[in-house]
Amino acid sequence: MLFTAPRLTIVARPSFAEPAHLPVNWIGDSTDGERLAEYAGRLCYMSQANPANRKTGEYLENILKQAHGSVLEHANYSVLLEGVSRSLTHELVRHRAGFAYSQLSQRYVDESEANFVVPPAIIGDADLESAWQRQVESAQQTYVDLVEKLMERYAWVSDRVHRRKMAREAARGVLPNSTETKIVVTANVRAWRSMLELRGGEGAELEIRRLAVALVRLLQVEAPRFFADFEIYLATDRHESARTAYHKI
Repeated sequence: MLFTAPRLTIVARPSFAEPAHLPVNWIGDSTDGERLAEYAGRLCYMSQANPANRKTGEYLENILKQAHGSVLEHANYSVLLEGVSRSLTHELVRHRAGFAYSQLSQRYVDESEANFVVPPAIIGDADLESAWQRQVESAQQTYVDLVEKLMERYAWVSDRVHRRKMAREAARGVLPNSTETKIVVTANVRAWRSMLELRGGEGAELEIRRLAVALVRLLQVEAPRFFADFEIYLATDRHESARTAYHKI
C-alpha cells in the first residue's frame, strides 16, 4: 500500500475526577482535559468559586494570553500515527520534553510486505511517482532476498525467533526512509502546542508539516479550547500550513 496522507487515531485522553471538597463553579461546556487544566490553574489562586464568571473557554484563552502554559502540562493526549514515514519519525522524536513514543520495530516486524509513504513533493507528477515507486519496490525485494539468505547464513542459531531478528535487523538497512511506520505518541497539551507551532510552519519539511496540520484538525475537535487559536491556511508554496496566535506558551 502507498500512503499519501497520515492516518490518526486518538487512543487515550484525560479523565478528570473533581475532588468533592474543592469543587469548581463550572460555566460552559468543556472536556475532561480542559477542566483538568482549569482546575489546576484555579487551585493556584483558590478561585474555585469562579468570581469572574468565566466560561472554561474564556479561562483557558486567558491562560494562553498570559502564557501560563504550566497548567496545560496536566492534560495528556495519546495519538496512534499510521501512514507516516520513518523519515518523518526521525524528525518527530526530536521533540523530547513532554513526549513519549512507542514505535514499530523493524528488528521484530517483517517488512517483506511493508507499506510506503509517497513524499508530498512528488505527488501528482507521474514521472516522479513512477521513478520513486520503482526504487522502493526494488529495495523491498532486496530486503526479502537478504532476509532469506541471512536466515540460511545463521542456520546455526537454534532459536528461530532470534535468527529472524538477526536477519531482519541486517536486511532493514536497504529499506528507504519512505517506509511506512506506526507510532504511538503521547504528549501534554503544552508539548503538543510547541510541536504543532514548529512543524506546522512554512519552513517545516512537507510530510511532517502535513502531519502537523492533520493533528491540528484532530485536536481542535478533541479539545477545542486548547487549540482553537491555531489557524490552517494555504501557504505560498501551495501546501497547507498552521500558525498560532499565541506563541511559545
